[in-house]
Amino acid sequence: MASVSVGAHQSRSVPGRAAFSIDSILGLDRAEQRTVLTAPHRPWTDVNPGGQNRGVVADSGVSVDVRVNEEGKSYSKSPGDAYRRTLNWYIGRRPRTAFSSVQIKILESVFQVNSYPGIDIREELAKKLHLDEDRIQIWFQNRRAKLKRSHRESQFLMVKNVLSDLQER
Repeated sequence: MASVSVGAHQSRSVPGRAAFSIDSILGLDRAEQRTVLTAPHRPWTDVNPGGQNRGVVADSGVSVDVRVNEEGKSYSKSPGDAYRRTLNWYIGRRPRTAFSSVQIKILESVFQVNSYPGIDIREELAKKLHLDEDRIQIWFQNRRAKLKRSHRESQFLMVKNVLSDLQER
């Protein structure tokens, strides 16, 4: 197994394990640079109409009904929830995940090293970023598609430039 050196740190090769870690890629293996990540507020992900009422939370004059579902997670019930459930495209569709800028930065830095991370790396990322592993897998799929699309567009522009140069002669 090849040994990979990340930064100034020497990596240790362990059979069956990657020669690098998420912490070493992100520079988190140094104690003085630890950053606390906070999960973005996504009240729509845990919406459960059968939950128990927890109370009303007031934030700058706006009242929001806060409830707790079976797992003990709190969520807010806004007037838009009923409207969204009536839309045909919304039925059965999972809400869009909103990644924070810190999460995107970390995912991009891991993508630069490995665009096809294995399940162990995805699970470690999920734990560190407070996301589901399947959301991370989809993010990497979408990022690879974006890279492929941009590569295809750049090739198209090169061909277009060559053809325009030939027509000018």
